[in-house]
Amino acid sequence: MSVVHLVASRPEFVWELRTSAGPVGHAEALDGESVWITRIIVQPSHRGHGYASLLLHAVLDYFPDTVVGLAACPLPTPEPGLDREELRAWYTHHGFVSAPLSNDPDRMLRPPTP
Repeated sequence: MSVVHLVASRPEFVWELRTSAGPVGHAEALDGESVWITRIIVQPSHRGHGYASLLLHAVLDYFPDTVVGLAACPLPTPEPGLDREELRAWYTHHGFVSAPLSNDPDRMLRPPTP
């Protein structure tokens, strides 16, 4: 299993998680004044194995000195994953803190690593 950094062309960054079965998930982020994770997706048949955590940490490791933000809300997909509260708890476990704005109540930030 490996996480491969596919696109590193500002402002877009993409990582893909591959197993012996092929690609099973990916993460996307945009780099601007801060880094914004736009999605982390793992195929439903491969969920529950820590793959989303591997993808998240690939992004965080790539941008250790930068504020990383995201909206902790579920994506509309045919196979739903975690609900809003589960996502908030998962991201909190990974060092994100709630930082809501009036137009973005699901906003969370991870401060730079010291």
